[in-house]
Amino acid sequence: MSKGRAGGMRRGAVRALGMAALSSLLSSAFAAAPARPAFDIDDLLSAPQPEQLTAAATVPVIAWVANERGVRNLWSARAPQFVPRKLSGYEEDDGQLLTGLQLSRDGRWLAYVRGGSADAAGSNSNPDWNPDGREQAVWVVASDGSGQPQRIAAGRSVSFAPGGDALIVQGRSLGCHALPGAAAPSWCKEALLKTRGANSAGEFSPDGKSLAFVSNRGDHSFIGLLDLEKRQVRWMGADFNNDASPAFSPDGRRIAFLRTDAARPGESFDLTKANPFEIWIADTDTGLANRVFRSSDNAGGYAQFNGADPLMWSRDGRLIFASEQSGWLHWYALAPEGGTPQALSRGECEAESVALAEDGAFVFSGNCAQIDYRQVFSVDAQGKAQTLLTAKQEIAVEPLPLAGGEWIALRHADARRPTAIAVMPRAGGEPRRIFPAQLPERFPLDALVQPATITLKASDGIVSHATVFEPPASFKGKRPALVYVHGGPIRQMLPGWHYSGYYYSDYANNQWLASRGYVVLALNYRDGTGYGQTFRLAEKQGPRGASEYQDVLAAHAWLAARGDVDARRIGIYGGSYGGFLTSTALARNSDLFAAGADRHGVHDWRESAKGGDNSGLWGLKPDELELAFQSSPVSRIDGWRSPVLVIHGDDDRAVKFAQGIDLVERLRERKLPVQTLVIPDEDHLFLRHATWLQVHRTTEAFFRRQLKPGD
Repeated sequence: MSKGRAGGMRRGAVRALGMAALSSLLSSAFAAAPARPAFDIDDLLSAPQPEQLTAAATVPVIAWVANERGVRNLWSARAPQFVPRKLSGYEEDDGQLLTGLQLSRDGRWLAYVRGGSADAAGSNSNPDWNPDGREQAVWVVASDGSGQPQRIAAGRSVSFAPGGDALIVQGRSLGCHALPGAAAPSWCKEALLKTRGANSAGEFSPDGKSLAFVSNRGDHSFIGLLDLEKRQVRWMGADFNNDASPAFSPDGRRIAFLRTDAARPGESFDLTKANPFEIWIADTDTGLANRVFRSSDNAGGYAQFNGADPLMWSRDGRLIFASEQSGWLHWYALAPEGGTPQALSRGECEAESVALAEDGAFVFSGNCAQIDYRQVFSVDAQGKAQTLLTAKQEIAVEPLPLAGGEWIALRHADARRPTAIAVMPRAGGEPRRIFPAQLPERFPLDALVQPATITLKASDGIVSHATVFEPPASFKGKRPALVYVHGGPIRQMLPGWHYSGYYYSDYANNQWLASRGYVVLALNYRDGTGYGQTFRLAEKQGPRGASEYQDVLAAHAWLAARGDVDARRIGIYGGSYGGFLTSTALARNSDLFAAGADRHGVHDWRESAKGGDNSGLWGLKPDELELAFQSSPVSRIDGWRSPVLVIHGDDDRAVKFAQGIDLVERLRERKLPVQTLVIPDEDHLFLRHATWLQVHRTTEAFFRRQLKPGD
């Protein structure tokens, strides 16, 4: 009821009914109106978001990054009390990432990288427009909080040298730098390696005398071994291939590595293909290598390891690696002599983040107990028993068995409680959330809803998954609805606070939109992860037919069929690949979708095929470009009628800003209703808290005007 109409009723009621009747009438009028939302999006994003959890090798010390409303700082804790200790004092929402966290083996030092990478012109990420510019550099700080962070050198990654007195810094080349107050080893040089190629550190030998590295030469790559004292390089089984992920045997005499085919002229990576791989082992003295395993043709693929090395050598001498040979992403153990791999994780599910414990046990997070959530599991050293350690309907990820064998550290969340650093006994049990120990008073814990999980069947028979957020019961009558489509496309939205910062923020937004009167359906369309290789490698996806749009239509049909949804007020929004699907919906079906918000979406796959950003990872060939255009939103733009909000940061390295320029110009030429939000110098992931608030609030205001949730 509008204020004007309510005011007219008040004047008439005073004249005819008197004060007693007026009180009764006002009570009825306000009871029928939707309740005002009890919280803001900033309240939902007020809790510190912990990420980058890491652990020391020989002592039970952990460290992490906490992002508190855009202010990122470092924290640590030590068993058994696990009292969080703040290690840095950064104070600004400046968008400067803290990444690459590494604790020294003894847990005394925490090394990290501060800042974002440089663009092609050499300018580092600077989303807060600092007039002096920004840098990406390696820093170190004492893990007990006894000193201030100290800058070591410019660089983009870091690792500790054996002995813990020096750091290996990855910049334009590999270099070595002494820790504060320490004497560097004799071999430690600022320019440690200047051979051809883009060289990146792999792993030190157990005796600390050699460093394995990867030398990327563009269409091929080699595994090199640098003898630190002799200053000599030896190549391990060099051939016409791409070699990666070197791992030393426990005795240091052998190096295992992964091998895939080199790129032929004119070829580029295609994320829709399963890429077979081989495991090779080289002798460190001679460099001679032999193959010990070849996967099946469909066992490779574009898999997410969430920070885990895709190839490891366990303490008992087995090779641990990931494969999709069962049709699901799982981990296997292989004898170095070869033979049949033994499954460590198993089931119609996927194992993501993994770690090896001191006693040889294999610990991982995956969705093997409930496919729409994440749980932690342990597998004994023989791989015979897979034990569930956490509850089925929670979000438990990135387990780290700590030194001493008593504890596991992890990140933990559920539908209402946001992500926290937690610890639990190795045997399992309720995780103890240590950071944040308490949520901010403004955080609306009791107002959040438990999303429902559903399945949808598209017109071609493909079954997709979704989570649904219901608005409060105070919203009566027909409600507007929204379809949310994630990016990637190799992602999975969860019915709880997501472990990825980008989707953590979008989960908060979906809760917020539901509180404001929308039925929100977060769609896990085909091409995503979590549901097996067949689902991920769906035919005719993206630039080869946009088959996943059928899942979007199935989501719309499910919402439109609800008795409490107004089918004329269904909108759609999403970012990146979700932006592509949003614009596809508006271009193809403005008759179904009343409005859409497109964040940094792909609008013309032909532009993506030129390369230069992540949207080009499809291996498109010249004879596929016409199909790619027909699969693009811009090919159907003459049918576009619905209002759209287009959002893009112009320092986007994943989807070119030109994609947004092209779409907006086409819409403006046709005088179609387009609203824009451009954020200068912002990244694809929106690095500042202020940016996320601006994006979410602009999106909510746009849908409020177009879909009118209060009516």
